Amino acid sequence: MRPPGQDSIAVMGCGFSPYPDFENGLIMSDGKPNLAALREELDSIDNALHDLLMRRAAIAAGVRASKGDAPVWRPAREAQILRRLMTRHTGPFPRATIIQLWREIVSAMVRLQGEFAVAVYAQDGERLCRDMARDHFGGETPLSLHSSARAVLNAVQEGTATVGVLPIPEDSEEAPWWPTLAGIARGGNVTVCARLPFAPIAPGNGDSALCVASISPDESGDDRSFFVLRTSSEVSRARLNDAIAAAGVKPVRLIGSGVPMDGTSVFMAELEGFAGPDDSRIARLTDPDNGIAESAIFLGVYATPLSSDDIADRGEV
Repeated sequence: MRPPGQDSIAVMGCGFSPYPDFENGLIMSDGKPNLAALREELDSIDNALHDLLMRRAAIAAGVRASKGDAPVWRPAREAQILRRLMTRHTGPFPRATIIQLWREIVSAMVRLQGEFAVAVYAQDGERLCRDMARDHFGGETPLSLHSSARAVLNAVQEGTATVGVLPIPEDSEEAPWWPTLAGIARGGNVTVCARLPFAPIAPGNGDSALCVASISPDESGDDRSFFVLRTSSEVSRARLNDAIAAAGVKPVRLIGSGVPMDGTSVFMAELEGFAGPDDSRIARLTDPDNGIAESAIFLGVYATPLSSDDIADRGEV
């Protein structure tokens, strides 16, 4: 029976209920399910799903025509879609499977809108970034493997790849890739635009990766932002952290790259919320009279991933 309060939903202009109507031939006179009728209903549902996928593909072609030269990939939009689906989902169908299905569907639609390829960091056969890229961008998206972060950034900058996937920066790295990206981002070209995995479906140890692409920052409604801040070598992390908070932005973490030859310190600041290249709060940090930083380079923004609780099944029937 249909749970109380669950009404039919409109699909392509028709009334459709996600719950079987057991009063319409699906239950036999003896009270047992009518197997033949149930199978026929499943076939009908499969056909409806297929029809909707074909319709979605046709609409994607229209989106491509309307976009013109605009980027085919919009990670903030994809994040909004998956968050919405997790909010509205009910019933026993696994949430993690919903995520996997939609990742394949959305990735296929992106490829229909234009050329789309992913460059992945895979030094010495390292699989972490490759596996996360494959899970996120789908089984049919072309992946190219590169032995250095610089090669990944070059592929994106030169246009041979749409997206680059790099390991998330850590404080202990001897040769971090993000200062190189800062040099590229200074010209407004390639920036961080997503974090993987967006949903923690596969068992793992909490490792993450960042995606870089040549697209404008887009707000998803729940985001984190990156800036590279150059300060005097006399400025401590604690002092910089306090200055960021005083400017009206909540710092998530600061990653240092050591002290360069010119006597300044460089930090990658991860900040809570969306902060674009011209954010007035960041401008306060570089104010000539009262600012703590000599410069601030926008490094990108990503939609905050779903949590394990977001995709956990609710035991619904």
